[in-house]
Amino acid sequence: MYTYKRTIKSGDMIEVEYYQSIRKIGKNYGGRKSNNSLSPAKMRKANKLRAVKHMQRLINANFGSGDFFCRFSAPYGTYETEEEFRKEVGKWLYRINYRLKKQGKGRLKYIAFIECGKSSKNWHIHIIVSKEDRELLSEQWPYENGQNFTPLYKNENFKKLAEYITKDLTSKEDVDAAQKRMMTSRNLTKPESVTRKAKRKEIRALERGEMIEAPEGHYLIEDDYSMNYSDIGGAKWYFCFLPITQRRKW
Repeated sequence: MYTYKRTIKSGDMIEVEYYQSIRKIGKNYGGRKSNNSLSPAKMRKANKLRAVKHMQRLINANFGSGDFFCRFSAPYGTYETEEEFRKEVGKWLYRINYRLKKQGKGRLKYIAFIECGKSSKNWHIHIIVSKEDRELLSEQWPYENGQNFTPLYKNENFKKLAEYITKDLTSKEDVDAAQKRMMTSRNLTKPESVTRKAKRKEIRALERGEMIEAPEGHYLIEDDYSMNYSDIGGAKWYFCFLPITQRRKW
């Protein structure tokens, strides 16, 4: 059994997790295999944890306080099917990227998902964009009404926002359909991840309950989960840090 230290940097958030594996880094084991040791309930919980953490890291790596979480809605009953609404969204994004290109600004960076109300006639899209692009999105939306803009703020470092965005990926039976409704631009910055074998000195200190040293200029905001993180998420020890400049002043 090997113990590894993984350091993940997503924007200004730094996570450090120690996990155990029977596999050695750098050795080919013929591809990744599913964890059949988990019960169906624990597997769903593990999938939800991974989906939320992945989205939280992606948001942190690309957006920050002052950017926007937007909702653009089509008039009730305008579109009968998801395919019809998706085509309109595609045209909308094309117009936005065309104008950004004309302005020499490159392509739109976004994270979005398509959704519909219970009546199946209230189609809308939620989208995260930078504050610089918000006005252009509004100008190019084909309908005058049905626009809502919420400035982003780092509530639990976007954890609640990540949970909202990924809710359909783990709560509905048709996960494949939910995945198709997720839309992300190809120019998103990916979180940086570095993994190395943990030192015995580090492991002994962790087993004694000692805290690891915070990265320079950062402070600890989270050092575990209320759930059994080792059993569900695969990590035996977990720590999350933010810059000291973001520390709340009470």
